[in-house]
Amino acid sequence: MYIPKYFDMHDPGKVASFIHAHSFGVLISGVDGRPFATHLPFLYDAERNVLFAHMAKANPQWQDLDGQEVLVVFSGPHAYISPVWYQEADSVPTWNYVAAHVYGTCAVIDNEQELAALLADIVRFYEPDSELPAQADEPFYGNLMKAIVGFRIDITNVEGKAKLSQNKSAEVQERLAAKLSASADPDAQAIGRWMQDYRKGSKGVE
Repeated sequence: MYIPKYFDMHDPGKVASFIHAHSFGVLISGVDGRPFATHLPFLYDAERNVLFAHMAKANPQWQDLDGQEVLVVFSGPHAYISPVWYQEADSVPTWNYVAAHVYGTCAVIDNEQELAALLADIVRFYEPDSELPAQADEPFYGNLMKAIVGFRIDITNVEGKAKLSQNKSAEVQERLAAKLSASADPDAQAIGRWMQDYRKGSKGVE
């Protein structure tokens, strides 16, 4: 991912928190020599530096996953920035956003017990009070497990990008954040909050 120095989200803790909060990602790999993408919920284990997920066995992507280097894209809030808001000459529109890219090597999980444990961990992450993990031995769920494939991604690199107008003056950043925060669009409001949070940690370009 192209990341100018102003927009580099280099704090591992902030990147991990972002991935946990926006964990529905896009898995990109090669299938028959062409790029292939699947939208999936992921479980990110930052301590072990691993991503976990599963997909339908009918999805052809899994058949070439084992041992393949893959990319997972996690997208966060994003918002249009009007040049009028800058109140500066020679301004153009842009888009502010937050995203993370995770690279790693895939390994298909074909052990039934490991797959059951993976599914239980994923369910507990998204719904801590769910009773489903305790019902995993029931025939209904056993049959469903036969229709999916689990996999892990041993992470080799994580990139985080927060494009929040950090290359603009503090005055402009504050003005943009106020405009976004006042928007009726939830994504714009979220970007406004991100900008305000970043302003607390950085004075920007004076």
